[in-house]
Amino acid sequence: MMKQTLIAGVVCALLTTTAQAADIPQSATLNYRSNLGIPATMTFKRNGDNYTVSANINVPAYRIRFESGGKIVNGVLKPSYYRDMRNGKEYAAARFSAGQVFLGKSGDKHTQRTNATVMDLFTLSWQIAFNDGKLPAGLQVTNGKKLYRVGSLNAAGSKQMSINGVKTTVNQFTMKREDSTVQYAFATDLGNMPAVISYSDGGKRYNLTLKSAIINGVSVKPVAQKTSQ
Repeated sequence: MMKQTLIAGVVCALLTTTAQAADIPQSATLNYRSNLGIPATMTFKRNGDNYTVSANINVPAYRIRFESGGKIVNGVLKPSYYRDMRNGKEYAAARFSAGQVFLGKSGDKHTQRTNATVMDLFTLSWQIAFNDGKLPAGLQVTNGKKLYRVGSLNAAGSKQMSINGVKTTVNQFTMKREDSTVQYAFATDLGNMPAVISYSDGGKRYNLTLKSAIINGVSVKPVAQKTSQ
């Protein structure tokens, strides 16, 4: 009887793990419109427990690329690195290892100790999407130059927006990052894909609004909402 109970428990755990993993796509390409008047693209890729997140914002004559990668551990994205690239050259970066973060601008690196989970704001958008608006315990965020403390994630209502030509409802959230506010919105009809990412860095405000999405190689649209008669 005990053996049967143990086997049933193992099967249940395997089914639960599979269900959780199924919520995380193998790949997603999200196309945004930015407040800079130019397109931006963010991609998520998963290979087993390994993942990468990248975002490209091609300002005229100035290509910006943010990239991070690591492992998915118990539903939490655990970055091993983060890079901020400008015109193909490293501007700032962070590497994470055994409670230490080695970070800073190129040529001006330093090491900080931390017991927190550390993510960049783009990786964090996926973490929130995959975990129903929940932040990891003891979270800090980084832009490659320094570590920031953050407050709780607060619901900020919902709004209508158009994604792939279809109007849909997105749920909005705000989070305090020391002296600035980060804003996110997620499209529930698209598996909580990050629909809005808005934050400040280096005195500039970046606002990304989702226009279209490709998930696991397929272009997707929200479910068209019925109009009342």
